[in-house]
Amino acid sequence: MLTRRKFIIVLGGVTLAGLAGCGSEEEVAAACEPRPFRDDDECAVCGMFIAGFAGPKAQACLRDGRLLTFCSTSDMFVWLLQPDSVPQLRQAYVHDMGATDWERPSDDAFIAADLAVYVTEHPLMGAMGPTLASFGREEDARAFMAEYEGRLLAYEEVDVQVLNDLARAHIHRTM
Repeated sequence: MLTRRKFIIVLGGVTLAGLAGCGSEEEVAAACEPRPFRDDDECAVCGMFIAGFAGPKAQACLRDGRLLTFCSTSDMFVWLLQPDSVPQLRQAYVHDMGATDWERPSDDAFIAADLAVYVTEHPLMGAMGPTLASFGREEDARAFMAEYEGRLLAYEEVDVQVLNDLARAHIHRTM
């Protein structure tokens, strides 16, 4: 038999569970699109302010509707490669460097990160040093590689080893 207190707790739990279901998938998806970076946006990995830095940046829309911002594609992958990150992810976005300028990437040039191709081992620096150049079209990535060199990777090919190699290359350049 439920006491009055237990009934209120159970009823409260049912109400909270119902509220958690409020908001359709479409509403959460619509609220979770990339947006222009603001001056107060901080990188979810390193905590650095993002605005004003060169190179591709990224955003990740989470299933709960939150938006994470990243100062570079490399930092986005650092976050994505954590075991607890992928279940939270709805969609990640990166700048399409084939459609925008390296020094001042336009926030109108976001593409889905999992559809992009990436160039590593090139000399251009992002906010935190070496980063992966992201492109919506393989042709644009290959044109970038013709000018700057590098190695082409699919989204699925970016792993911890790729990120470690980027960091090691930066250390060797600065020594």
